[in-house]
Amino acid sequence: MNSGVTTMAKSIYIMLYVTFVMVMTVMGIQALFDGEAFLPWVAILLTCAPMALFLARVMILQNTARTSANLLFITILAVGGAGLGSALALFDFNGFLAPSLAVAGCAFLLIYTLWYSVLDRSESQLSTGETLPAFNLQNSDGAAIASDSFKGSATILIFYRGNWCPLCVAQVKEMAAAYNDLKEQGARVIFVSPQPQGHTRSLAKKFGASGLEFLRDEDNVAAKSLGIFSKFGTPMGMQALGYDSDTVLPTVIICDTAGEILWTHETDNYRVRPEPATYQAVLNGTYKAVA
Repeated sequence: MNSGVTTMAKSIYIMLYVTFVMVMTVMGIQALFDGEAFLPWVAILLTCAPMALFLARVMILQNTARTSANLLFITILAVGGAGLGSALALFDFNGFLAPSLAVAGCAFLLIYTLWYSVLDRSESQLSTGETLPAFNLQNSDGAAIASDSFKGSATILIFYRGNWCPLCVAQVKEMAAAYNDLKEQGARVIFVSPQPQGHTRSLAKKFGASGLEFLRDEDNVAAKSLGIFSKFGTPMGMQALGYDSDTVLPTVIICDTAGEILWTHETDNYRVRPEPATYQAVLNGTYKAVA
């Protein structure tokens, strides 16, 4: 399937999935309080409530910068709920609707972990040891910033999707806390996003004092040249908040003082991201790739 079509399907799917688990969780809790059929609603809650709580925590607190790839505990609960739902359907316990919803909840979760979370990196143009390709970004005033200006100091470039992504915001918070250690190693930390200037300014106002820099990649020009562009990668509905449908794949590029790429992290799962300690290890030459 064409990557643009795939990401568009994902942008629609994620909004449907989030709505589904939230609605089923609220209905399930209400049903249990009302004394309705216990086991069918337990089956539904096992497949939906853990994910609903996880998403609520991530979106509200914005302090989770990464997760495991497969969300094992949540998946085990969902499979258990689907199994319970299937057993209830087998014995025709209170009909087939609730068991069907439980199985659907588990299926939605598996689609989320095995399909939605996976990123297509086939177009990447980044290679360790090569000079960072030339591109221009914008600062908060709209002035052009050339990538050549990064030379002279080690640079950590973090391409993030936007303020709408809670893991991205958590990553910014995490890097703000770790910035002093990175600064001691002579590194600049630059966050780059295609989001509108207003959203970027709000992040810069909140975390800029820590020393982090925030630049904008208007129309994803840099992302396209680096092969990390994500067409239709923004969840459907975020356009109402001023975000464009297209975005960037979460990517980290570390360059030396001459602008040569030392290391990249091009995650194939948007929830799996490196920790600040990894950047420090790359800069001081102690990083060892995990086989």
